[in-house]
Amino acid sequence: MFDPHIRKCMAPHNEHRVDTSPRAGVSAQQAASRRLVALALIGSAVAAIAIATGLPATGLAIYLMLTLPFVFFA
Repeated sequence: MFDPHIRKCMAPHNEHRVDTSPRAGVSAQQAASRRLVALALIGSAVAAIAIATGLPATGLAIYLMLTLPFVFFA
């Protein structure tokens, strides 16, 4: 028969362990910064494509929407 219950015996995870080293905070900041820069670059590329295809208002709206998080949180 089919048993829909999830196995209760699973490998333990280290989810509850907190990394208190100074590098953890720096690493998190760098990850957030990289994410914001990537979002701004993707927004610029998508906006350029939209403007090149003849949709300048859409391109500018996309550009502003995707670069504002970089401006506010960088």
